[in-house]
Amino acid sequence: MKLLSINLARSIWLGNLLDFNPKGKSLYPVIPALINLYKFKKFPSQTDIPDPNEGIKFEEGEFKNSEGNVIGINFNIYTDGLVVDTRSSTQDSDTFLSEVLMRLSEDFNLPGNENIIKRKIYLSQLNITTDNSLDLINPRLKELSKYLSDNLSYHFETGGIHIWPDQTTTSKPAPFTFERVLNIPFAEKRYFSSAPLPTDKHLELLNKLEKIFL
Repeated sequence: MKLLSINLARSIWLGNLLDFNPKGKSLYPVIPALINLYKFKKFPSQTDIPDPNEGIKFEEGEFKNSEGNVIGINFNIYTDGLVVDTRSSTQDSDTFLSEVLMRLSEDFNLPGNENIIKRKIYLSQLNITTDNSLDLINPRLKELSKYLSDNLSYHFETGGIHIWPDQTTTSKPAPFTFERVLNIPFAEKRYFSSAPLPTDKHLELLNKLEKIFL
């Protein structure tokens, strides 16, 4: 299995952000500070009144990761947490959030985030290629594909795998999916995969999946 590209590497840090500013300091200088530091091209006006549901959005910014590479970032601030999207890795997304909170704490004399962030959630979306067909997972799947192909005069193959969390729980992660990319010929062997995992763990899971083909 080979990684073609990363669609999304999202890190979500949850906590009550009011605790980050316990004395209610005016944080309007935070917006220009973030814009200058990370070169965001889209950002809120200081005259805007933030919608708690929409969050405060900073888009098309730049961040230098631990390897010295400049990567693109989108950053949203909500009352109950922070969300950052990159296309490099969730490790880079986490590093960005750590740096932002550290800088804000130091520059504006605010508490550290150690006791404020209560939970971290991830979403990884990857484009993958593999020489293995999903029909190899179980020969009976190939029988079903053949039956459809024979009866409809179209070529069928197993298109995907979905592994879902219990949908009745209050807080649930996204499902794991591995599926063919729509409107791409089977011959290109192109797949899309999404998982509620850090990028490196997502790749480990895909390697486990590939071993099932063998």
